[in-house]
Amino acid sequence: MIIIKKGKHDQTAKKRRLGVPALVLIDVLCIGIGLNVFALFHHVLHFNTQTDAVVLTTLPPQPEKTSAPVQESETEEPAEETPLTWRDIFADKFTDGEVISTEDAYRSENVSIEYTHVEENNVIYNVADIYITDVKYLRTAFGGGAYGKGSESIADMAKENNAVAAISGDHYYMRLEGLVVRNGVLYRDSRFQDVCVLLSSGEMVTMENAQLTDEYIMQAGIWQAWSFGPQLLDDGVPLTEFNSDVTTFNPRSAIGCVEPGHYFFVEVDGRIENSKGMTMTQLAELFASLGCKSAYNLDGGQSAGFAWQGKLVSYPYGRNVSDMIYIADSIEEVG
Repeated sequence: MIIIKKGKHDQTAKKRRLGVPALVLIDVLCIGIGLNVFALFHHVLHFNTQTDAVVLTTLPPQPEKTSAPVQESETEEPAEETPLTWRDIFADKFTDGEVISTEDAYRSENVSIEYTHVEENNVIYNVADIYITDVKYLRTAFGGGAYGKGSESIADMAKENNAVAAISGDHYYMRLEGLVVRNGVLYRDSRFQDVCVLLSSGEMVTMENAQLTDEYIMQAGIWQAWSFGPQLLDDGVPLTEFNSDVTTFNPRSAIGCVEPGHYFFVEVDGRIENSKGMTMTQLAELFASLGCKSAYNLDGGQSAGFAWQGKLVSYPYGRNVSDMIYIADSIEEVG
């Protein structure tokens, strides 16, 4: 008869075998805790750097059209002239009230846009040449309809907001940092790299992060602010060095300003057979050729998108984005 004795090793093994279910349970709990921590940082703390939305800018109504001052007598002081409005400055761009919409143009009493689709030199890009009578018609929208609610396609957001022309924004949702001001409301005041601000005056200003102060944010009258970059022009002159690591050929989205009331959207297709995209230098040179004084690169790559009158006209990369920049027309959309 053979007698087998159980030593300490066998007893330890038995204890380990009995502990397997517990170990599995511990692993599951650890994974669950990890996922919850990730969700906390990505979806909750991500948007708590600014605890309360702060209204920075409430746009005043623009003055009526300029009329010549009337003088009652030679000795009386002349009446003060009413400042010229954008409607006066760009009078030939707008209608008296009717809407004229074609395949490549849209004109109304408030908005004038010419859309151009360009295919040349192994690159495809879309350009919107924009005139508006008031800065309130240059709008932004969030995916999901509100700050921090998620992402949507450019086409869906454009339809929901009745956008005449729309372009992908700075994809604020994917970063923990970056100034976020949308339609006059401050949602986040942390810093990223180059920043672009559209003021209530209609001026578009680009600057390096170090130039952006708390005083400027609260006092400049910011209507929109984007944080992606880089800035592309220096008073109309194309830059040759950029605050970015992604300067080679890529799909691009960008915004430019010729003067208050006159803007450009540009979207560049890339990474496809018949369009390799643009380098940052080429993008800067394009905006300079359009007559822009300032220009700013937005989120590109698979986020690049452009919608014209509610339809996607750029290459359909398929990535949803968290925000867009668009031009609205009717007062109901811009209230």
